[in-house]
Amino acid sequence: MNKENQQVWRTMYLSFLCVFVGVVAAFGSIGFRYLIDFFHNLLFMGTFSFKHNLSNSRWGNLVILVPAIGLALANYITQKWAPEAKGHGVPEVMVAVSENKGRIRPIVALVKTFASALTIGSGGSVGKEGPIVQIGSSFGSTLGQVFKLSPRETIILVGAGAAGGISATFNAPIGGVMFALELILPEYSIMTIMPLVVSSTVSTYISSLILGTGAAFIIPEYMMVSSYELLIYALLGLFAGLLSVLFIMSVYSVEDFIAKIHIPSVFKALAGGLLVGLIGLFCLKAFGSYYVYGVGYEFLNSILANKEHSLVLMLSLIVLKIFANSLTLGSGGSGGIFAPSLFLGAALGGVLGMVANLVFPGDVGPIAAYAIVGMGAMVSGVTGGVLTSIIMIFEMTRNYQIMLPLMLAVVISHFVAKLLYKETMYTKKLTRRGINIQFDKRISTFKTITVGEIMQKHIVGCLPTSTVKDVLALMHEHQLGVLPVIDGSEVLGTISYKELYKAKAKDNDPITAMIIHKPMTIPTTSNLYDALELLQEIKGDILIVMDKGAVAGLVTVKRLIYSSMDKRRLS
Repeated sequence: MNKENQQVWRTMYLSFLCVFVGVVAAFGSIGFRYLIDFFHNLLFMGTFSFKHNLSNSRWGNLVILVPAIGLALANYITQKWAPEAKGHGVPEVMVAVSENKGRIRPIVALVKTFASALTIGSGGSVGKEGPIVQIGSSFGSTLGQVFKLSPRETIILVGAGAAGGISATFNAPIGGVMFALELILPEYSIMTIMPLVVSSTVSTYISSLILGTGAAFIIPEYMMVSSYELLIYALLGLFAGLLSVLFIMSVYSVEDFIAKIHIPSVFKALAGGLLVGLIGLFCLKAFGSYYVYGVGYEFLNSILANKEHSLVLMLSLIVLKIFANSLTLGSGGSGGIFAPSLFLGAALGGVLGMVANLVFPGDVGPIAAYAIVGMGAMVSGVTGGVLTSIIMIFEMTRNYQIMLPLMLAVVISHFVAKLLYKETMYTKKLTRRGINIQFDKRISTFKTITVGEIMQKHIVGCLPTSTVKDVLALMHEHQLGVLPVIDGSEVLGTISYKELYKAKAKDNDPITAMIIHKPMTIPTTSNLYDALELLQEIKGDILIVMDKGAVAGLVTVKRLIYSSMDKRRLS
């Protein structure tokens, strides 16, 4: 079986395994959602129920204790059984891919599930996508280890778990695939994409059977009223980039501040949870709803339905949500930052949408349109997932009319955030630990350059009739340890200093008996990757480049690598 067919069969095998990854990711996502509702009902209402309940807590002002209890329990669980389950989850999957060959401890999924459900269910201001990514990825990693797959194949299953989890959570199968490709996996290829698609498809299908097939968020019909409105959306992208940087800096500044307080972590969790509880109670007293507690989808649904029209509310929620999320994560809570980014983006978009409607009444779109564009722009600036933001927002709303302003704002936000702050929310957590992840997903330059472009046209070689003395003189003159042996248009092989030394030949002896015969020719149209594969196969250092049956030049391992690096620096 040739290599191409072998790869196809291997990809099919991985895709088959990803059916199981998708199933587990789907049920993990669904179960996690019900577990959050269970803890919410238990802690806020004092009832045993898995039904989603939006009622205010029965505890009145004592509700401020609920997040404190939840964060303390979550902190205890992670500290005792899986410290890597603390925080927002996605960075731990990224480091498993880049540093640990895709290996994730199976217990991480279980600990992350309960710790995050407790955090969110008790009002901790975090999202549920990070835990779900870690749950799906953990199962993919476990499956790869059980079946003794290679590190690369295990990593693909890790990415498939992430894709399945995101797809099931947001009913966004393409967005789930893009999330894994853009933020988790180190490469794009058919071998990586196909298994992700299978996992995402299976996961979304199962989730839709149980939870329904509708869009995650419903927005009113939208059409761009005038072309100059794009300038306002561009401004929204600018503000989203600035707010993204502020959000990232806030999360890690609060984490550093809390880390410097020398008291047991459980007391830090209690204090942080108490402050989050106070913020939620303030929101209830001032605005009629807890708002910052939990994932925040109630606010998102409200603003996207054009039911929020208070500028003071929007501005207040931006500040309060950043503070609440930073406190939750910094004091030991477990959860994601994707949903808080959506929340902040919607509030920021709402502010700009209100101002635009006041200044240009009747000439701009509704507040909901600006909110949804703000959501995508904020996710892009915070996570660095540009294509993920665009595709997921489209899938979550199913509104194509919003795509043009969405793409513009998302790209501008990403550029602004990158110019001001080199890290994303995910990578910053790792660089603080001395782990530098730089996935370069451009098409490999080894596959975009032909050997004809970089070959050395002047060949230093010898004839099969050359003497040992002549060959040694050539080697000394050009400082080479190996020479090709060429007879007209026929390439016979190589002669090396090592062979000459081992043969103990006399100066006037011909080298014919000492030639190492090997198939070392390659066409000018072959790429550098093909050349490296042939060099590996023949265990050689040089290749002769042929053009229409004639010798055209020579390439060496060093020349292949240096040429590729030069091209990469210029691209």
